[in-house]
Amino acid sequence: GRRVFLVDGSTLSMPDTPANQAAYPQQKSQAPGCGFPLARIVGLFSLATGAVWDLLVGDWKTSELKMARQLYEQLAPQDILVGDRLFGSYADFWMLQTQEIDGLFRMHQRRKADFRKGKRLGKNDHLAIWTKPKQRPQGLPRKIYDQLPETLTIRELKHALQRKGFRTKQVTLTTTLLDLKAYPRDDLAELFGTRWSVELNLRHLKTTMGMDVLSTQTPQMVRKE
Repeated sequence: GRRVFLVDGSTLSMPDTPANQAAYPQQKSQAPGCGFPLARIVGLFSLATGAVWDLLVGDWKTSELKMARQLYEQLAPQDILVGDRLFGSYADFWMLQTQEIDGLFRMHQRRKADFRKGKRLGKNDHLAIWTKPKQRPQGLPRKIYDQLPETLTIRELKHALQRKGFRTKQVTLTTTLLDLKAYPRDDLAELFGTRWSVELNLRHLKTTMGMDVLSTQTPQMVRKE
């Protein structure tokens, strides 16, 4: 009975014109005259319909996370946002909670879950206390960092994720959906498994609409395209 949105990003190249290069510079690893302008897109997708709810376009140097934060205002209280490990930071969980929005993300590789600690909900399922980062993360505005509470209660759970055509793998998920009865572990794992559809949505859109490489010559027309 709650709306679920998926968040993900991708990149698009375009004709090598001076105007496009100025707005969407090529990657620094490419020599001048040997690369193409590159734009980054980040979108919200409705899980129920697959429709693009909103989309942002920026240059490749702007992180997906920074762009995704601009999309939070498009969400409403009681919505649920599902994304990969990039989006499940301490600050982002708090930013979503202030809007009464829940998140479900894969645990970032820099974090380690210790299921021997915290309030046990079941096997490989517990409530953990996260503490505020001692240093402001790169890209997080000082104003937001200063507002962060000293601790957050986050649910961590490990589950075997199965996807047709791929090997089964163990993933650790993090969420603010803390109620075990309302949100059983298997249901959360199944919900996170639907995240793969957002990557397929982006792939299908780019392929079907010929968007792997855009065709227009100016930044204004690139955004329109």
